[in-house]
Amino acid sequence: MEVTIQVPEISDDTACEKDHYTIGGSRLSQFITYIRKVYRLRDHLADITDGRQDPTYSTLLVALAVFFCGLLRIRSFNALEPRLKETGFLKLVGAPSHLSHLGSADTVSRTLQSMNLNSVRNVVVGVLRKAERNKVFREGWIGSYRYVAIDGWEPIQSWNRHCDHCLVRKVKKKDASGKVIEVEQYYHRYVVAMLIDDRMDLALDFEPLLPSDLRPGPLRNKADEGELTAAKRLVRRLRQTYPWVDVVVADALYANGPFLSLLKELDLGGVIIVRKSSDEPLKEALDLWADKPAEQTFEDKAKGERIELWDCKDIETLDTYDGKIRVVRAQVSKADNDTVSTWCACVIGKPGNLSPRQVLRVARGRWHIENTGFHQWTKRWQFAHVFTHDNTGMQALYWLFFSAYDLLTLFLYRQLKSYGRDRAEVTQTISRLIDELRDDLARLFLSPWDTS
Repeated sequence: MEVTIQVPEISDDTACEKDHYTIGGSRLSQFITYIRKVYRLRDHLADITDGRQDPTYSTLLVALAVFFCGLLRIRSFNALEPRLKETGFLKLVGAPSHLSHLGSADTVSRTLQSMNLNSVRNVVVGVLRKAERNKVFREGWIGSYRYVAIDGWEPIQSWNRHCDHCLVRKVKKKDASGKVIEVEQYYHRYVVAMLIDDRMDLALDFEPLLPSDLRPGPLRNKADEGELTAAKRLVRRLRQTYPWVDVVVADALYANGPFLSLLKELDLGGVIIVRKSSDEPLKEALDLWADKPAEQTFEDKAKGERIELWDCKDIETLDTYDGKIRVVRAQVSKADNDTVSTWCACVIGKPGNLSPRQVLRVARGRWHIENTGFHQWTKRWQFAHVFTHDNTGMQALYWLFFSAYDLLTLFLYRQLKSYGRDRAEVTQTISRLIDELRDDLARLFLSPWDTS
């Protein structure tokens, strides 16, 4: 029977190359060896604190249970509860031998609700800082820059359940008789920041939108907070937490002077989608282009596309932004269905030296946060399920789930290179890997955290 042996700490790229560094050589043990030896996950989770007095189950064990709940895509805490008594799951979280179970779903929920959010957020921050020190992001993406997409995300809506941090809106719906009525809907919305490139998309940070009664200053009790307000807080924290980030990529909501001015103040570049032809700086660029033919045209045979490009530099007509803005326009024609789509983006700061074709790639890359991020988290990672309806509890859960998502992504593309690298459908690749991890759980005969 194969057992773990003591080995010195090794680098990100070679941590799991040899199965004799793992227990049994299974994919699950290989993954835990990687996150233990390279990212010291258990040490980060051990630093999480909560407000419970003399708890029966340590914060570390509960955090590990939630981490693996997210990783293995267990659909709810009620579905997790039977596993809290299973021998395999107890070994998976490294529970001491005298414990026969880890409590109930209520135990997990109460612990999350009392956690210190900064200490949980530091788990994700610690993982990503270690990845940066290991030169995971050294090559960057287009133009060797590190790009972060930001966007609003609304995972939870309810007609009945609500908490003191819920946002509220009036929505028209049909009652039982078919009559259209206006009712209140409760929801939680966040602004999310995701590092994007051609292979690895990693969750960096998120910021909740505040309800009207919790807003600071003169706007208190007047209206719920908007996405842009929360996004500005998020971008400032991003710059402080991850100084190696270069460029922010965002949709048309962010194409305004105050947000561009914030990026300039923080020395961040920006590639922002613009849509309204009546708004500056796109209006000025369209006037300058008029009926002129495309400046560049090329064929992308791999995608079956014909792309025409226009480029306009040094526009200064936006009154609320003190600086020059570049506008790039692209018309993309599909050969197989005769459709034509138009992309326009304004560019400031560092990515100003990119070619128009590269700007288009970055602008289209913003969809990573929609597809690899929001869609996958909602449809496959159970993020839209209300595990606990409490503001602190939900944020703590999301931080732990994000840490599971990030570490699995790093493991897939840094370790299992022949398994997942360059596959077309990333969400299917990740789902297949998780199926392997769940199968391995039934065969776990030793705790993978035990290195004695």
